[in-house]
Amino acid sequence: MKLNKKPMIIAAVSALAVSGTIFANSTYASDATKQLKAVYANIKVMYNNQAVTVDAAQEPFMINGTTYVPLRVLGDAVGKKVTWNNTDKAVSITDTQTQVPQSTVDALNAQIQSLQLQLTNANTQSTGKDTTISQLQAQVNDLNSQITSLKNQLADNSSSSGSVSNAMTKLQTALNNSYGDYRSTGASIELTGTQSAVKVSIRVNETSWNDTSSSSRRTLLQNIVDDIHDNTTFKNATISGTVYNKNSTKLMSFTVNNNNSVVIGSNVDLTTVQKNLNNDYGTYRNIKLSIELSNDNDEEIVFRVYANKSDWNLLTDNQGTSLMSSIAADIDAAYSNMGKKIYGFVYDSSNRSTILKRYN
Repeated sequence: MKLNKKPMIIAAVSALAVSGTIFANSTYASDATKQLKAVYANIKVMYNNQAVTVDAAQEPFMINGTTYVPLRVLGDAVGKKVTWNNTDKAVSITDTQTQVPQSTVDALNAQIQSLQLQLTNANTQSTGKDTTISQLQAQVNDLNSQITSLKNQLADNSSSSGSVSNAMTKLQTALNNSYGDYRSTGASIELTGTQSAVKVSIRVNETSWNDTSSSSRRTLLQNIVDDIHDNTTFKNATISGTVYNKNSTKLMSFTVNNNNSVVIGSNVDLTTVQKNLNNDYGTYRNIKLSIELSNDNDEEIVFRVYANKSDWNLLTDNQGTSLMSSIAADIDAAYSNMGKKIYGFVYDSSNRSTILKRYN
């Protein structure tokens, strides 16, 4: 075969093997430069008896009888990541993410075929084999689920999982730079999850957080959600989050609805708050009261006080107002002063549609 010789000057060789004589006359290899003649002979690279695709810019060559193959070509062939650090003049070779071996998938497919054969044989036998058939079908279903899971894992591994992780890290840094000192709360934001589901953990100074208005808190959370969705990688992700104090005690949680709006939740049990109110105000100035709470949405809480009309009329207007204000203040405190809108009504217990007094 006629050799296609392409002479070239090589200042540094990034290849599979380098002759020790190239830099023999220099104290440091990095300081040496030598003219060498490279011979290109249409050299093929084979991996596991399969030809490796090599573009013209990375074609292997020979120098003084030694064959040189670019590291990146070999890295791509064997599933390794090769990068060049120009500052340190260093080549880095790292493992890529391990994928589920195809042999594992093939083995599970073989099991399914065997079980399906057993299932076919069982169906041809007496109806007394129903239990066996059900068990075999369950095994087939389970193995099919494993196959689906493994296929999904293979697909995930072949996608840019590293890119997602890098994107999340960069986004987290950007969020902390933008909102880390929001309203002097000392917010620290952490993102976890995947490209399709992002969880947000925010740790704040509890005192400053409680001093921040409900609208300001909502603005912070909405800005974080909007910034996440503005990122191309996470534009379709579902988002949920939790706010903690610096001791990791949960202060509140939030989700995002279909309109991309923040929905604030709470870890407060409404039933417990109602029970405590009845314990504290079940008898007020010798008047028997019954208190019920409801929250039709995450922004409002309504309390209803039931009292005998004639007994309630024994109270002055100021006494009634003071009672309802105290109930509202206790509800607000139970929800960590989150700024929920609180409404209240006093009803005649003998005619529950008659309103005796209102609070808003």
